[in-house]
Amino acid sequence: MPNYSHIMSAALATIIAGMLPQTIFAQEPMQTSQEDEAQLPADEGSDIVVTGSRIRGAAIASDVITLDQISIVAAGQIDLGEAIRSLPQNFGGGQNPGVGSGGGLINNNINSGSHANLRGLGPDATLTLLNGHRLPYDSAFGGVDISAVPLAALDRIEVVPDGASALYGSDAVAGVVNVILRSDFDGVATSAQIGGSTDGGYFRQQASIVGGKTWNGGGFLIAYDFARNSEIRARQRSYATALNPNATLYPSLNRHAVTFSAHQRLGENVVAKVDALYARRKSQTESRSPTTQFLIEPEAETYTIAPSIEVDLGSGWQAKLLGVFGRDQTYYSTTTTPVTGTARVANGCYCNGITAFEAGAEGPLFALGGGDARLAIGGGFRRNSLGYTQLVNATPSDAFDVTRRSRYAYGELNLPFVSSDLNIRGVDRLSVSAALRYEDYPGLDRLATPRLGLIYAPIPELTLRASWARSFKAPTLYQQYIPYEAILLPGAAFGTGSSTNTVFYTAGGNPDVKPEHATSWTAGFELRPQFLEGLTVSATYYDIRYRDRVVRPIAGSIAAAFRNPGFATLIDFSPTASELSALIAGAQIGLQNFTGRAYNPANVIAFIDNRNINVAAQTIRGLDARLSWNGELGRGRLGLDVDASWLESSQLLTPELPVVQLSGTVFNPPKFRLRAAANYRADGLMLTSALNFTGALKDRRFAIERQLKPGATVDVGASYDIIGGSDRDAGLSVSVTINNLLNDKPEIIRTTGPTDTPYDSTNFSPIGRFIAIGIRRHW
Repeated sequence: MPNYSHIMSAALATIIAGMLPQTIFAQEPMQTSQEDEAQLPADEGSDIVVTGSRIRGAAIASDVITLDQISIVAAGQIDLGEAIRSLPQNFGGGQNPGVGSGGGLINNNINSGSHANLRGLGPDATLTLLNGHRLPYDSAFGGVDISAVPLAALDRIEVVPDGASALYGSDAVAGVVNVILRSDFDGVATSAQIGGSTDGGYFRQQASIVGGKTWNGGGFLIAYDFARNSEIRARQRSYATALNPNATLYPSLNRHAVTFSAHQRLGENVVAKVDALYARRKSQTESRSPTTQFLIEPEAETYTIAPSIEVDLGSGWQAKLLGVFGRDQTYYSTTTTPVTGTARVANGCYCNGITAFEAGAEGPLFALGGGDARLAIGGGFRRNSLGYTQLVNATPSDAFDVTRRSRYAYGELNLPFVSSDLNIRGVDRLSVSAALRYEDYPGLDRLATPRLGLIYAPIPELTLRASWARSFKAPTLYQQYIPYEAILLPGAAFGTGSSTNTVFYTAGGNPDVKPEHATSWTAGFELRPQFLEGLTVSATYYDIRYRDRVVRPIAGSIAAAFRNPGFATLIDFSPTASELSALIAGAQIGLQNFTGRAYNPANVIAFIDNRNINVAAQTIRGLDARLSWNGELGRGRLGLDVDASWLESSQLLTPELPVVQLSGTVFNPPKFRLRAAANYRADGLMLTSALNFTGALKDRRFAIERQLKPGATVDVGASYDIIGGSDRDAGLSVSVTINNLLNDKPEIIRTTGPTDTPYDSTNFSPIGRFIAIGIRRHW
């Protein structure tokens, strides 16, 4: 195994040894909106495509949140997972490091990846892209590990928290997260950070190097990132005394990531591009009950290559051909060791793959008052696969290898009716957009998803926008094909029937589930008053009606559900013998008979199907608001940014059952989140601070409801450019960051099992106060 301490020491020595004088450049970190993106400098290219549209140069009718590399570095964050989790619109549950047990299956952290999870709808309902193209899914639940992209290669992350299946297809129910790489870079830049928690544990080391070269007509960039952190044990946190002292609250983690991006002009009208990504990650988590020890040691490896060709067709039209080939393999290993007895080792692979090809064209159609009407059209095919294996003590137990194919075609139209140049009173700008996508999943479904957008500015300072869309999410292959069990139980256990009557029960995957559907709309405004230059005030109201959600409908006691009239529609009181026979044939190990009698289908008086089914309906609505200001203050510049999100989310399992409130309850997003940040830069010195607020939560899992108080953490940081630089990279910069300055701690909650984390690990972190020092060098 490599000596990572030597790697860190060598990286630091290399950075310091390479110090050369350069000029000073000051730039403040900030979070930008889609209006900012429409005004990118000329060297970014006027033909830039903003996430949320396939039309070059188009403003979109949805909110676009942008995190640039400078703001992420200033916050002391070392990977994109930390960055996306800081957004109020994102939920820290699902697949993220530090998410412990007790939060349900979707919060079962398989491999310590970092998945975007907008609105808390699940990692599989947020589409994550790299430079606009798809990546292979990570592990079981249909998300993408965003931490696999080195921060050193990043230009910005664009987040569109709005339904976008009309543009991108499946998964974009809650929105899209697009990771955009730096396109042009000259020289070499290195960085390193070292830090630890003041409460013990989580000693973190990070180092990265990025190099690139541009020339007439082309350029390339390659970046490598290494990160390592130690674990946090229960004995190191006062609020975890209910657990075994050696239980892990935060996993030990080692990560290596490499990204390569290049572009080359081939003649006057053709540009070839390629993006490539490779990452490897190992982690270790330990869990203990009074009788058993669990050691979880997954290793994840992912790679993707995406070549493309862009052809200038003339008359403003451009064609693009894109291919994607990627694999993501999570090799898991869980060792279960009882106090007395023989250890059991379960290991295997969640092996995901993607192969895709897309062809499209975009260009002007005819002139309108506000500019050219533009059209984007295209289509393609995609193949996703999942191979699942499980061995128990080296003996094969479960396995499946399945592939899903889809074909699609899309079109998007942008109509700019009025622009500022026309000087029309009461209408400074007016544009309408429309998109439609048709997708065919052979053997699963055929879907058409539309999207409409409106942008209206009565005056230059005020922009109003609205959108309406339909979106869908294909069921994950795990939801369909994970093995299910078939169990025969005595009817007497449910207080019904005679002594010979039985109840047939199934639970697990279901190949017959269909796509989930959603209808969403948004309405918002953005105000940039002339009386205070640099001020932006914006707000967006959103409403999502999400139906046909795939769930295991009975989460609690089967007997209680059997007696609850609300579950009546989920119980078949007259199953046929052929139906039961087919279920037994497809079950993982056939029929498990606990009745003490021979199986007789005539004696089955009820069939309880607790496999994954399309039954739940979810309503999500809320408000995103933002206030930012950047301007001169004394000898420097001050930047202020307040980003807040209010979320109402509820779920209805069946019409006969009551509506269940999700937001504002443990292991779900809080109703209110806020991040307020400030930064000041002058003469190479940058000071940063941020307040992160998480609203109150209710614990309704037990008979007596309990309320958890709100939480707030304060982050501060400072950096100084010892040697100035150019562009975004200082010649030599040193920094210190303190996250959770006041050492706010999670509140203790009741648990339902001896290994459950005794706090809400989806909303609160066990890291505590974290202090880090960093150094960055560019030459």
